[in-house]
Amino acid sequence: MRMPKDWKRRAELRRTAKRLRRLSLRPVPAMAGEDRLRQRVRRQLAGTARYGIDDSVVSAVHEVIESHVVEMEVEILRRHTAEEVELGKAQAQIDGLVTQYDHDEESRGGRIQELKYVKRGARRGVEQRDTPMPAGPDGIEEAGYQTGNVGELAGRGLVTMVVLYVVLALAMVADLITFRQVVERMLNDATVFPLVVALTVTTTYVAHLAGECLRRARETRRRIRRAVLGWGLAGVWLAMGLGAFVFRLLAPAPPSGDAASAWANAGPAPADDGQALGAVLMLLLYGLTGAIALTAGYHRPRAEVAQYTRTSRRLRRAEPRHGALLRDAAEARALRAQLDELRDSRKRQYAVEIDRCRSAARRIRAEAAILIRQLRLEPEQSWLRRRLSGPRPAPAQSEPEPGPPQARED
Repeated sequence: MRMPKDWKRRAELRRTAKRLRRLSLRPVPAMAGEDRLRQRVRRQLAGTARYGIDDSVVSAVHEVIESHVVEMEVEILRRHTAEEVELGKAQAQIDGLVTQYDHDEESRGGRIQELKYVKRGARRGVEQRDTPMPAGPDGIEEAGYQTGNVGELAGRGLVTMVVLYVVLALAMVADLITFRQVVERMLNDATVFPLVVALTVTTTYVAHLAGECLRRARETRRRIRRAVLGWGLAGVWLAMGLGAFVFRLLAPAPPSGDAASAWANAGPAPADDGQALGAVLMLLLYGLTGAIALTAGYHRPRAEVAQYTRTSRRLRRAEPRHGALLRDAAEARALRAQLDELRDSRKRQYAVEIDRCRSAARRIRAEAAILIRQLRLEPEQSWLRRRLSGPRPAPAQSEPEPGPPQARED
């Protein structure tokens, strides 16, 4: 299974942290409903108190209170369950990220340890090489360890490498042109270019490999003359150049498109001055390109130095990435701990809301018991009954009956 990229996981981690922050700032709603329950109980008593107080009225009041408690608890549990589902999704995402981070942390940490081990081995191979010791007073060389040149670990400068390879590329271009002039005397134009490229690359590589073999013999055996492979490759390269020179010097220019038949029918022709000068120029360019390639191979860093440089470059890239991975992994673990704490906190808050609801129900039950006791002690319509049942409508005022008219005094 291929792991997602670091920036994708980091973006997912940021989104999860933002969602968790939003959930933590969401308040737990107050679900006690004490005032509403008090009004319900008063309405229940107002509807039944006028006909008398008995056990059924008390049971009805208790049922109203219990139903309110159950309703509030169900609503609280519903809200808590909805939040738990959302927090559970965030928990699953964070757990997946932590698992991925743990896997990558172990993998990359092991890779870095391996690179460090290879780097130490390469450095030790440069510092102490298994080469013969210098000859002593009696002229006998003794095998043993000789301290190497640690300055080779610094490598070459970028400018030096660029100049070397640019010069080598230009020399290969010159070889390409000269080999083209030679091959065109035998082959058609359609097949000239691939063969010319193959010859140029092959001869340059042979010269470069010969320089490496001479350098290796100089380091291990302390004598270049024992480099059989190096001298053999140099001989192949030289024979290739001399053969091209002779062919360029003796082969006449093709008068028609069929270069092979024209050269076969023409036979050897005396070389003129222009043809001889072209052949000499080709040989000089070939020798110059070979010298550059042989020198580049001879001065190429040893395998231990190249390995040390390559491993150092990989470590420079891997260590910052591993540090960023450790940072993200620590953030994911801290986020998971924060999520666990948030879930426990929300659970306690909803439990407190359920306790508040039950406490409100107990208070209302106590108030209802007091009201019922007072109603039982006062059978007539009292102020309590009037308060529960509401104010009575005022009686309509009757008009006064007309009496006999009184005598008016003068």
